[in-house]
Amino acid sequence: DNGVPIFYQEDSNALCVQTLKANAMYPGGSLGLSVTGLGMTIGMWDGARVRETHVEFAGGRIIFGDAVAGLSTHATHVLGTMMASGVSPIRRGFAYQANAITYDFNNDFAEFSTFASLGNLVSNHSYGYISTNLPESTFGAYDSQAAQVDNVLFTFPFYQMVKSAGNDRSDTSLAQVGNKGGYDLLTGMSNSKNIITVAAVEGILTNGTDNSFVMSSFSNYGPTDDGRIKPDLAAKGVAVSSSISVSDNAYSELQGTSMSSPCITGLITLLQKHYNNLNPGTFMRASTVRGLLIQSAREAGAFEGPDYEFGWGLPDGELAARIITNRNISSLLDENTLTNGQVFTKNITISSAQNINVAIAWTDRPGIANSGTVDNRSPRLINNLDLKVLKDGVVYYPWKLDPDAADAAATKTSDNNVDNVERVNITNASPGVYTIQVSHKGTLVDGSQTYSLIANGSGSGLGTDSRDFESSVFIYPNPTTTNLNFELKDNVEISSISINDISGKLIFQTENTVNKSIDVSDLSAGVYFVSFNLGKNTSVKKFIKK
Repeated sequence: DNGVPIFYQEDSNALCVQTLKANAMYPGGSLGLSVTGLGMTIGMWDGARVRETHVEFAGGRIIFGDAVAGLSTHATHVLGTMMASGVSPIRRGFAYQANAITYDFNNDFAEFSTFASLGNLVSNHSYGYISTNLPESTFGAYDSQAAQVDNVLFTFPFYQMVKSAGNDRSDTSLAQVGNKGGYDLLTGMSNSKNIITVAAVEGILTNGTDNSFVMSSFSNYGPTDDGRIKPDLAAKGVAVSSSISVSDNAYSELQGTSMSSPCITGLITLLQKHYNNLNPGTFMRASTVRGLLIQSAREAGAFEGPDYEFGWGLPDGELAARIITNRNISSLLDENTLTNGQVFTKNITISSAQNINVAIAWTDRPGIANSGTVDNRSPRLINNLDLKVLKDGVVYYPWKLDPDAADAAATKTSDNNVDNVERVNITNASPGVYTIQVSHKGTLVDGSQTYSLIANGSGSGLGTDSRDFESSVFIYPNPTTTNLNFELKDNVEISSISINDISGKLIFQTENTVNKSIDVSDLSAGVYFVSFNLGKNTSVKKFIKK
């Protein structure tokens, strides 16, 4: 970003980590884990070259993805927040044993796909448009950059990009600041549907004061033109001390959303490693990462629910890690596929009064870029999923915001038709059975949409019976040529089986579930979805017919 460094008291990377409770995953942390980022690779695009000889990056941990010349304090500082080793303990970064591939931002879009194609999971982007003299229609717009980012992230569904929100709100010379009262300042990639856009808060200070929920003076506010909840999240971005490029042991303070964005990138790296430790050989989809961070975020702002200032609030690294650990025990962390016309339901049970928090997220296809209209309110969603929670005739709806009342409180009285992350909160929910429902509007492009479902309770957790249904059904072989076999575990029973093609058309249905095998020899070669049903519970599996 384009701000000038401002020097405050000596706040540091370590306080960024504490602000997001990421240190709970460290050796000796409250969770009893040992997650340091070892074996993980972070991508970073920035304005110039990182000082790779800095003591915080010793051991050959940096690979240059392009031939950038000229050292950059900004790039060195940002990378330090993500992965400084802790030679200076207070400047130790989030994933302090991770590696990095770094690039300058020239030719960045071509490089994104190359980076993602290698199986890399996360990258940081602390740069953006210079707002001076931008046309008014640029602010909040889903422009060609935003659409291109969504195309990359849809093509590589495990890859998550993280973006700084920008630092223009304190620039009173910018007409947009005065015209919109500090709102509607996001531009370019920040308005992508699938990127995580990060605001900057003061965070925990050196003197111990917790200003985690105090907004910085400069961080750009949303909304996007179509009213989506942006920024997504907030992190410490004020007076952050990290490595710089002046010498191999130099440190300094900078502030900006450029400093808050790498906090989220570093946290994602740790959470992916924790998930991988528990599920060897696999990682979370990017939609699961986004949904998990937003579902577990701590409330911030003047009103309950999200806003266009803090987004969903500050991630809670400790809670997010607990949700991963307790998956299929007392929390939900599922990756499902919704087919055309399907209404997915899953029952959860709580035995004592507590808060229930349910979210879905999906990586949506790129939308149509704005052609230059100011504040174009047309939704950019391609596949519009809907989340509801039901109990005893009461419908609990997800949060949403109104771009024409940007400073107003969020509401939860009807469907959200613009966001590809939806969250339902039920405060002090009474004991009993609740039904999570995921459906869709219109026709799903390509006949299906993969999505992530995350849920937990604030008390004793969620009942496990229905939640285990999805993970209790296995199909094999896949791909298959003649028979599709299935196995059930944990004494799960099913009442019917159906097969849909990729367009959602029903191809096969039976209530014969005894022989654990389906003859698919007559099906044409292609991709299909088989659904195993028991009452309101459905487990959908994709298979390929050769």
